[in-house]
Formats: sequence, structure tokens, C-alpha cells
Amino acid sequence: MIRGKFIVFEGGEGSGKSHHVKLTQQYLRVQGWSVVTTYEPGATVVGQAIRRSVLRTNHTPRPKTELFLFLADRAEHVEEYIKPQLQSGTTVVCDRFSGSTLAYQIGGRKLAPVALIKAMDRYARSQLRPDLVIYLDVDPIIGLQRKRRQMKQQALTRFEAEHIQFHRAVRRYFRQLVKQPGWIQINANRTLEQVQVDINTVVNNLWL
Repeated sequence: MIRGKFIVFEGGEGSGKSHHVKLTQQYLRVQGWSVVTTYEPGATVVGQAIRRSVLRTNHTPRPKTELFLFLADRAEHVEEYIKPQLQSGTTVVCDRFSGSTLAYQIGGRKLAPVALIKAMDRYARSQLRPDLVIYLDVDPIIGLQRKRRQMKQQALTRFEAEHIQFHRAVRRYFRQLVKQPGWIQINANRTLEQVQVDINTVVNNLWL
């Protein structure tokens, strides 16, 4: 059995990741691929409890605690869901992975030492690396305006409610990460349709 491809979407709040994960799944299925989608945090039973703790809680976890919770979610996610799907030959399209941990916890929260956090992440994901990371780069002001329109009367998550300086710091760190091999940056300040055209082109150029 040929191992499936592992595609990850990364980006700040309001970058359109969730929409593009679904659109990419649909596009790949039309091309004849076996594809599933997933997300972090919260894709497993254990992850659902973690998601409630880190995103919507009356008590804000300390930054170090927040990091450990995200890594615990990833460890469960990789072993419980992602690896079995890949090993069965299914392509996995994931909304957030290691890049978000590094950008939000190191870039946004200023946690250190960086080398230790990166080593912890590698351990949590059992050295699994995406075949492709698509980083959707959005101006934080535009992204947060989108989120507020989408949420309407619903409360923002703790991360969406962070001050603009936090979101700018997250974006700066993502822009460092995108220099790595296997990462592609796409301008997400545009419409969903315009962005998806670029995503489909990236996928075509790599594998189809």
C-alpha cells in the first residue's frame, strides 16, 4: 500500500483555512484521490476535552500549560488518526499542525527555549512531517474582521480575542517558518475563489 500524502493548512485567524481544507478535499476527490480532512486541536476524543480547555474557558491556562495541552492533542491525533489514514493510502488534509504551535506559542506567547519547544513538538508528532504546508498569509486586521462577521453573536475564542500585536507577532513567525522546504505561501487577503485557484495550482504542480 502506497502511503497517503499529508497536506497541512496553516495561517492566522480569519485566513480561511477551514474553508480551503474542505475545498481542497473536494478538488482532490474529483481528481480521484482518497482524501479525509482533520483539524487541531480536537479531532479525537482526548482532543475534544483539550480543545474546550484551550479555546473556550473561563480560566486562561498559563502559556506553558497551553503549550503542553496542544502537544498532548497532537500526540493523540497523530497516533490515533493521522498515521493510520496515511498508512492505508489515504491523503490527509489537516487544518493546523506544528506550524501553529510554533507561531502562536513561540511567536505570539514568546515561550522559550525555542530549541526545546521544537524538540518537544517533534516528539509529540513522532517525527511525522507534512508533505506540503500551505500557509495562508492574511493581514491580521482583515482576518479578524472576517472572524467577527462570521461569528456574529457567538463569542470569539481566546485566540481570536487577543490584541492585534499578538496576531502580528504570530504572522511574523509564520513568515519565518514559510522559508522552510515544503512550505508554500499564498496571499489570503483575496477572495476564497482567487485563493483556491492558487491552491489547486500548487497541488497540481506537485503531484497531479
